[in-house]
Amino acid sequence: MPTGSFGRDIYIPNSQIKNAANKDLVAVEITFWGDNSRKPEGKVIKILGSSTNSKNMIEALIFRENLSENFSSEVMQQTNAIIENSKIDYTNRKDLTNLSIITIDGADAKDLDDAVYVEKLENGNYKLIVAIADVSYYVNTVLDLEARNRGNSVYLVDRVLPMFPKEISNGICSLNEKEEKLTFSCEMEIDLKGKVVNYEVYKSVIKSVHRMTYKAVNGILDGDKDLINEYSDIYEMLKQMLKLSKILRAKHKRGSIDFELPELKVVLDKDEKVEKVYLKDRGEGEKIIEDFMIAANETVAERIYWLELASIYRTHEKPDREKIVKLNEILAKFGYKIPNFDNIHPKQFQEIIERSRDKETSMLVHKTILTSLKQARYTVKDIGHFGLASSHYTHFTSPIRRYADLMVHRVLFSTIDNSIKPFKEADLDEIAQHISKTERVAMKAEDESVRIKLVEYMQKRVGEKLTVMVTGFAPRKVFFETDEHIECSWDVTTSPNYYVFDEENYCMVDRESDTVFNLGDKVEAVLERADLLTLEISVMPLKDIF
Repeated sequence: MPTGSFGRDIYIPNSQIKNAANKDLVAVEITFWGDNSRKPEGKVIKILGSSTNSKNMIEALIFRENLSENFSSEVMQQTNAIIENSKIDYTNRKDLTNLSIITIDGADAKDLDDAVYVEKLENGNYKLIVAIADVSYYVNTVLDLEARNRGNSVYLVDRVLPMFPKEISNGICSLNEKEEKLTFSCEMEIDLKGKVVNYEVYKSVIKSVHRMTYKAVNGILDGDKDLINEYSDIYEMLKQMLKLSKILRAKHKRGSIDFELPELKVVLDKDEKVEKVYLKDRGEGEKIIEDFMIAANETVAERIYWLELASIYRTHEKPDREKIVKLNEILAKFGYKIPNFDNIHPKQFQEIIERSRDKETSMLVHKTILTSLKQARYTVKDIGHFGLASSHYTHFTSPIRRYADLMVHRVLFSTIDNSIKPFKEADLDEIAQHISKTERVAMKAEDESVRIKLVEYMQKRVGEKLTVMVTGFAPRKVFFETDEHIECSWDVTTSPNYYVFDEENYCMVDRESDTVFNLGDKVEAVLERADLLTLEISVMPLKDIF
């Protein structure tokens, strides 16, 4: 039985099973695609292990999506050669090693590709320096082709599948604390309205004074005296960073969409079992980095645009009118409305998000809006970023984990070094289409790896009573979310009662009683099943059990 969408079972003759046991996950090569009278046929080419083991499920996911943790010997040879021959060369670079530049990342991050510095100027404006790992200085030929093929790093629940070998991503290019590193910097002067009034881009050398975590920065900004004393040398700068961040955020909030959706985090124990599931809120530390990276990305995009160079942009198109009409019908259930379909602006969505922020159904409203929008992608046409309300936007700040940023570095370098030939738009278009696809694959794999662990986590809780919220409908299903924000569903055809999906009123109705399930309803349910093979978590609402 295929784990992905295939449509039909595949027949494997006994002679082609290769000692696979019942319920084993296997990779199969199709030898006959089937016809009207016969099923597709195939042969086992690899046994991945029991489908009841979540680790095997993740291995199968990696195999199915053609991802890999490993690199070829040729790639590793070039990596080792780069490391052996590397040295810090200050030629044609600004020396920023005397500045109190810091990195701010998650505690478990090892590929540190951005560092920041803020200074209040005498004229009242702010100087913001965003220094990014100069990966393009090191990477070429075989290593570059491998990175292009991968497109991006993939962050699964239990491992990272890096775009570059760890010796590059976590080592020579990572902006590690108190190590001299080559960087590409975007230095901006920003006024009190959040406008970039002057900027400069240049190659540089930095020496990060501290490897800060979001938790530590949030603690300092919340007034933790021990942390303030420990990092007294950067305390004043962090306060200036917060002020500048809020200025930039206020400017964006006047036009962009800020969902502020907490991230679902799954923590694994030493046996790679789920230890806890929680929502990770964005603190001020996270927002500072987000605001500064957006400022740098916009500034770089504008430079490339006005110089009329072929490049790769991060674009986000306006949503389809039909989707907004449908969204409006759903939002009406919560008392919200988008008034103008013909001149859609992100501010209209932001106003609803602000109004719903403190309500119990806020996350449901935010997710509903999010799913109505188009997905951002990479293009050579600069059509702007709808969600950020940016006329020009690109990805510049993460070249260790995104190939798009690496290419933007190369394009940007051609604007300050006349010896570099501009790129052809046709070549960049091919790259943009490819990395848009690899990004989709990565997002799907990351989500599925988390789902695998959540299903395993819920298996030991079968029979428990849960409080769940109605989050959506299909013709034969009601979708819920638990208090831990784990998605589950109920197949109404398993009920002894006769339920019909009322599309007009967007609810599930029992035709033989007055039982109705509406969006946002909280109900008690019994956890009936958690299936690793289908990744479905099934519940039965108690108000349907008579």
